[in-house]
Amino acid sequence: MDLRDLLSVLRARWIVIVAATLIGGLVALGMSLLTTPTYQSKIQFYVTVAGGDSAAAAYQGSLGAQQRVQSYAALVKSTDITQQVVDAAGADLTAGQVAAKTAATADAKTVLLNVAVTDSDPQRALQLAEGFGDVLPAAINRLETPDGGGPALAKLTVVNPPALPTSPVAPKTERNAAIGLVLGLLAGIGIALLINTFDRRVKSKEQLESIAGKHVVGSIPFRKGEDKEKGAEHIVPFREGHSPAAESFRRLRTNLQFLNVDNPPRVFVLTSSVATEGKSETAINLSLALAESGSRVLLIEADLRRPLVVSYMSMPDNVGLTNILTGQAGFADVVQETRHEGVHLLACGPLPPNPSELLSSEMTRTLLQDLRSKYDYVIIDSPPLLPVTDGALLAHITDGALLVVRSHRTTSDQVAQAVDNLAKADAPLLGLVTVANKPAKKGSTGYYDSYYYSSAKPASVQA
Repeated sequence: MDLRDLLSVLRARWIVIVAATLIGGLVALGMSLLTTPTYQSKIQFYVTVAGGDSAAAAYQGSLGAQQRVQSYAALVKSTDITQQVVDAAGADLTAGQVAAKTAATADAKTVLLNVAVTDSDPQRALQLAEGFGDVLPAAINRLETPDGGGPALAKLTVVNPPALPTSPVAPKTERNAAIGLVLGLLAGIGIALLINTFDRRVKSKEQLESIAGKHVVGSIPFRKGEDKEKGAEHIVPFREGHSPAAESFRRLRTNLQFLNVDNPPRVFVLTSSVATEGKSETAINLSLALAESGSRVLLIEADLRRPLVVSYMSMPDNVGLTNILTGQAGFADVVQETRHEGVHLLACGPLPPNPSELLSSEMTRTLLQDLRSKYDYVIIDSPPLLPVTDGALLAHITDGALLVVRSHRTTSDQVAQAVDNLAKADAPLLGLVTVANKPAKKGSTGYYDSYYYSSAKPASVQA
């Protein structure tokens, strides 16, 4: 996955990312607001060691102080010291509780000892810090006094007395909320990538071509209101201007000529992997686009299980293909002229109990051979490839199949299985046609088509 693919995934899953970011920030904010505020009172000591008047003695004394300050820092949290602090401050705490509230730090390069007491009560934090100020120097004085008596070898002096804290040191609400937002953002990105990994739907032209091993020869956009004709929303109004959908079918019509320059397909099947991918609508509108260029087109409804073409075109379905295949009627008796110039329709006819047997019969092969000489194009709307074999059988006895794939709905596994079914039937796959499942986004080709072409009728030109 390159940077462009990553950005595409993040853009597609922006709702997940924004939701995770907001949740992370709100959780952090909520935890901060529910956390009891704590206050900190600090006291600083200076360590001095007795030495001589010479420079060497003073230097040795400084080194001794630096060595002692580390030990004093560890001594601060001892049970004996903390118990004395409890007694001095009169706090209702145990020595262990005071030790847990206390932190002592000492820089190895200085002779300063810092003691900080943190508590939910600012006054008690001050009292405990003052307690350390009273107890610790005295305790060090006792420890540093030689057994034989005399002055102490080192002493602790308070240089920065504690003060009453006025603002809490925790929680840091703003910082925690910012951290929560960042963690939520990272979690959202991770969730988006995880969803994309498990999302098997076909989302791009490149992905589809990689799966099928064929080129996409047509991309039908998501049809908006201006593309739909009242009362016949499945039919593109080619005569009403250059709508995005009309232009996409015109490009598909042109691309058909380049599938085989010397012998372009003239009798072919429109099929899909599964139902509701838009194959019937694509078959109808491709027929209209071909007829628009002056070609004679026959549209055959060969979905003998769930025919939709006749209802989309508002045509009768009393007789049709099944009557011809069963020998009950001839082609001239059942073919219908449509209200679209240059387009004839061979409806399904009565639904048979044995569709696969009829479509694989010699009668079907003979019929298609005869129709090739009567029409410039014969377009066959067939059932999906995965539920039944009808589409593959028809593709085998024609010039091949165009596989219609609805993006962001059809899975890569379904496409791969459909392609495999065609291969097993020795049926040529001519190319792929994508049908958008949602409006084009800004920045895509479909977006610019939708932006450029308008449903508004141009003003009439005055002579």
